[in-house]
Amino acid sequence: MTWPAPLGVPAPAAVVAGPPPGPARLPRRGALPTWALLPLAAAVWWVGGYLWWLLGSSARGGSAMALPLHTSVLSGLVLGAVAGGIGAGLLARLTGRRGPALAATAGGVALAVLVTLVQSSSAVRGAAAGSFAADPRVLTGLTVVVVCAALAGWLLGSAAVLGRPGLGVALAVLAGLAPSWVGGVLSRLAGPEAHTALDRTATWSGAAVLALALVVVGLHPPARLVWWPVVLVAAWFTGPALTALVYLGPSLRSGAGLPGTLFDSVSAAWQVFGEASSPDFRDLTPWVVAGVVALAVSAVLATRLRRGPGERPEPSPVSASA
Repeated sequence: MTWPAPLGVPAPAAVVAGPPPGPARLPRRGALPTWALLPLAAAVWWVGGYLWWLLGSSARGGSAMALPLHTSVLSGLVLGAVAGGIGAGLLARLTGRRGPALAATAGGVALAVLVTLVQSSSAVRGAAAGSFAADPRVLTGLTVVVVCAALAGWLLGSAAVLGRPGLGVALAVLAGLAPSWVGGVLSRLAGPEAHTALDRTATWSGAAVLALALVVVGLHPPARLVWWPVVLVAAWFTGPALTALVYLGPSLRSGAGLPGTLFDSVSAAWQVFGEASSPDFRDLTPWVVAGVVALAVSAVLATRLRRGPGERPEPSPVSASA
């Protein structure tokens, strides 16, 4: 026989009717509301990706183009679209609802791409009507490049919601883009006269992001080590891809015999990519330093994770017998 609990005293858990409630999914503390990711992703894609361009425009007294929609700046066009897409995709980690967060960041990137492309295309057609830059085929090709680069960047950044390996790969591509992006921003702020110092700073910025990417992947569990070569390969080949685009851009101009010479130009850019990917043309010191620092930090973190929070190392037999 079960006696009722006295007035004001809660009944024991054993006599409470009904099944225990299931675990409620509470929002993470400090998580952004999902709707806020849409305008934030749009701003990150445009302002974050093309900050170097916007700073240069303000230095020239203002520019009518939101994007550098010109074949001579092809590498910068791709750089901003991919870097901005990765940054926007990473925002999905700021909220606990994965599906709506991905939809919001995708919508923000799509909105920013649409608005900036429409504005830039109109500006080019108005300022250079009848020229090669305003040719509908040229503008269509550049539009496709921006859309594809932004989509690729967003997919890379969004892979971070799948776990630390996805986040590490996204950061690895950012590490490959960082020297060009940081160099462009610093050159607008400090001027071209500080080229040597800016180039060194930009190179080491890529090494810092690479070390962060490797630490994010980590060494615990040990299977994570399989992802380290993936991170290194992604970072290694991103820079040469931009170098190839730097070479390809000037060949896409009026009087170059396009479209008949397009295949030859792409083939030459591919050869540049292969040469730029060779270790003989790379400064390996930042890569070695990034790997050593990441390995040391990851080893310390993995040791702490294996011990568990608050767990102390077991005493040695000598101290135990004493």
